[in-house]
Amino acid sequence: MLNRILALALVALLVLSACGGTQPAPTGGTTPSPAASAPTTAPEASEAPTVAPTTPPVASAPAIKVLAAQSFLADIAQNVAGDRLTVEALIPLGVDPHVFEPTPADVRKVADSNVLIVNGAGFEEFLASLLENAGGERTVIEASKGLASRTAREGEVAVMSPEELTDALCVEAADLFLAAEETTAGADQASAVELGMHKEEDHGHDHDHEHAHEHGGMFWQVALTRQADGSYAGFLKWDAEGGEIAVATSGGTLVVTSIDAATAVEAEETLTLACSGLTQAMIMDVEKGEYLLALSGFREPQAMLMITTPGGHHHHDEGDPHFWLDPTKVVTYVANIRDGLISVDPDGAAVYRANAERYIAQLNELDRFIAEEVAKIPEADRKLVTNHESFGYFADRYGFRVIGAIVPGVSTGASPSAQQLARLTERVREAGVKVIFLETGANPQLAEQLARETGIRVVSDLYTHSLSDADGPAPTYIDMMRYNVKQIVEALTQG
Repeated sequence: MLNRILALALVALLVLSACGGTQPAPTGGTTPSPAASAPTTAPEASEAPTVAPTTPPVASAPAIKVLAAQSFLADIAQNVAGDRLTVEALIPLGVDPHVFEPTPADVRKVADSNVLIVNGAGFEEFLASLLENAGGERTVIEASKGLASRTAREGEVAVMSPEELTDALCVEAADLFLAAEETTAGADQASAVELGMHKEEDHGHDHDHEHAHEHGGMFWQVALTRQADGSYAGFLKWDAEGGEIAVATSGGTLVVTSIDAATAVEAEETLTLACSGLTQAMIMDVEKGEYLLALSGFREPQAMLMITTPGGHHHHDEGDPHFWLDPTKVVTYVANIRDGLISVDPDGAAVYRANAERYIAQLNELDRFIAEEVAKIPEADRKLVTNHESFGYFADRYGFRVIGAIVPGVSTGASPSAQQLARLTERVREAGVKVIFLETGANPQLAEQLARETGIRVVSDLYTHSLSDADGPAPTYIDMMRYNVKQIVEALTQG
């Protein structure tokens, strides 16, 4: 079966019976506020960082338990805390934060903490449920607060043409509806079938016409109820910060209305289909929330509805959270961590300020080092192809051009379609890319396939989301950045 990006499809038969259901509560995230250009000194905050909820200042600093979500974040925070506090990392070394699932032991760690430091900007998709399960009160410091997410520069995103998108939707429909026929063969046809790569998952719903699916940090739920006039009243729940969806139907009229805004969602693009009984598809940009579906005027005895993520279109969610790969943005991390620690331990304010100032000087030195190393690479060769979209801020800062990513998104949880891989292969050839860069732990299979087809090399040992152990090449954040830069420069300066 063809790989798809976060695909969910639903086939609705007109003989569905009416039935209701309870909707699960959505999970949430945080959205960074816009900020000016990256500071080179830590600004003094006029107010304490956002807390959820806040505990009173602790009199004795050693009694404060500080937990940071990622290992690189724990190292940054430890440089601010110095000898006054000990900062532990929640996610173990080598574990991809994009797919991290907290264990009961992890929940206990959070429950016992007084301070939890997170990257923010939607990076910790597990955060809302983790805090709910942990209970209690603690200060939550969002390290990236105040940083504005980047916008992809021209030429970075290879968007499908309408013809390519139509073909991709038809291929997916054929794949999915074939699975539907196999699933319903010999069964009662008065049922709706949940399709897709994870159709075998049981989400605990008792009614065939209610369907829920969770994958890659997004939660979709669709429910359809047949009306007396033969039309359908539908419900769509999208639990992500936003993105584009493709809604395909077998004729008739479909109106999607936002419950929160009480307005109809306009189609950004309408495509004509002639495959698997589908005749039309609308590309819509939806925000997190709940939507009403009104389906009417079907001419066929069996009406179908397919909802999926359109191939080649990127979910914007909360933007790119990989700010830390630009050390000048880590200056903001340091300021937020400094002020957060002061809010829970005012007696240590002088220590945290002095430590922050020293560490910012090291970050500025790191920035100069990277710039000097990158200058060794001819400008024409400063091109990046990576495992997923993580090096955007690094590229912006040091003059690289992002050609593309094997996984088309800022999360590693997605999978590329055949069409996306074909377009990336073409872009790599046209741009004369020399190297594909992968982070440690990434599956190299697709990168090696791309390398075979294009004749380029694969460098598979960059550290981006986790530090190494103490004996490895990246035991601290600064070591991690210096190591990555040396690997990139060496790879791109070789003949």
